[in-house]
Amino acid sequence: MLEFKNVSFSYGEKNVLENFSFSVKDGEITAILGPSGFGKTTLLELASGFLKPKSGEIFPFSEKPTFVFQEDRLLPWATALENLLAVNIEKSRAAEYLEKVGLSDSAEKYPDELSGGMCRRLAIARALAFGGKVFFLDEPLRGLDIKTAAEILELIKAEISEKTALIITHSPAEAFSLAERIVVVGGEPLEIKADLLKSDFSSEEELFAFLEKTI
Repeated sequence: MLEFKNVSFSYGEKNVLENFSFSVKDGEITAILGPSGFGKTTLLELASGFLKPKSGEIFPFSEKPTFVFQEDRLLPWATALENLLAVNIEKSRAAEYLEKVGLSDSAEKYPDELSGGMCRRLAIARALAFGGKVFFLDEPLRGLDIKTAAEILELIKAEISEKTALIITHSPAEAFSLAERIVVVGGEPLEIKADLLKSDFSSEEELFAFLEKTI
């Protein structure tokens, strides 16, 4: 289980978190839903140990997470295929996941030869091919067109099923599609506005209506 206990964190004089408490169970897929620029990525970086809290305690998952970062973080000197091989993914598995994200024909291209959306798909292919029991996904569909985003969303949903995932998103539709639990956040410092179960809503539209009324 991941747990934040009365965690505070700041960048200089800007308080991002103040006495913030939150937890995610093993085997739970949770979306952190809120507007950009209020500290959702900071929350993820604290959860992963990349950042240390000013005060309070964080108890991380026992398993190390696999990341899709908000930035693609590709190796510019490596081809698409080599970007997967570089993190010890077997060649056959790397080729399989390039095909899953529609990049088989671009396996020998370098990141600067790919479009922004293709680079995003490559970053997702790398994470999913690497695998693991815990996934941290930061705005995973960023920069994808509507059709491609829908296809990649279905792939992510299948790959993280029955695993543990913490997903950062500003999109209610993305949260509703991927997560079992939706934690709505906002404010400065960041606070939980609502802690919801997808099963409480019969449709995306019902969730949207709830958010418009209450958040």
